Amino acid sequence: MSSTALNSNKPSFPPSNFLVWIIGILLIFSSCFGGKKALQSTPSFQVINNQSVLDSLPDDSLTNDLINSYKGEMENQMSTYIATIDSPFSNAFFVGNLGRLAADYMLLTANKISQQKFGVPCHFAVSNNGGFRTGLYPGPVTLKQLFEVMPFENELVLVQLPGKYVDSLFQYIAQLQGTPAAGFMMSYSKGNTRKENRYQTLKINAQPVNSIKELLNPQYTQPFDSRRDYLIAVNSYMSVGGDGFTMLKHAKQIHYTGINLRNVIAEQLKAEYEANHFIDPRKEIRIYHEPQ
Repeated sequence: MSSTALNSNKPSFPPSNFLVWIIGILLIFSSCFGGKKALQSTPSFQVINNQSVLDSLPDDSLTNDLINSYKGEMENQMSTYIATIDSPFSNAFFVGNLGRLAADYMLLTANKISQQKFGVPCHFAVSNNGGFRTGLYPGPVTLKQLFEVMPFENELVLVQLPGKYVDSLFQYIAQLQGTPAAGFMMSYSKGNTRKENRYQTLKINAQPVNSIKELLNPQYTQPFDSRRDYLIAVNSYMSVGGDGFTMLKHAKQIHYTGINLRNVIAEQLKAEYEANHFIDPRKEIRIYHEPQ
């Protein structure tokens, strides 16, 4: 190789990269000078086999066969009779008795699981207001109606929560001005804003809930102790902090039962009706505003 080539200040490119370099320069120039033309061009579309969907269009037999193979079975399941109720259950926020009914059934089911698996009772149950989308009305209740009430696939979850975070939970419930709950009685005072609300009195049910009778006759005599842990029944959406229940993410242990919350409601609703031939309307207000 000559000394002229060694001392040259001009860059040298291997043959393979030289072609890439030339193409890159051409692309830059074409984008600079041809961009305006490209922007002004109007795209053209070609519609092929466009077919209007009208009532006169015949059904597709293969699709119908596929749907019908599941339709009958689904309709049978959705029409399953659960119970008969005599009074309406409202999903109104803060005061709806539907939430109290659901929380009752969560507590009853969770207590049986906790005593079998851990040897200790579940202390109380809390649900979120947004978990219910409509109410139940007097008359027969079917599985279809429960799907309309609870369309989400949440499951029943047990959380072991340290006392300081249980305190935060009750404080958050006061800020919400109530939420579906079972197993405790709480009053709160109102501040200038909801964030300034504070819970005032709090008593927890002192007996394990093993039956509908015990469920409907709570003993609110146990004071809250922030130094201990509590076992709480919630849903899977709440257990990861959903609807602002972020304090639940501090649980020492979380037990996912694998039981769909809708199934919990269906089974316990059926059990209460078979035991009493009546569904208690859950008129007891468990979280209330304490006048100043």
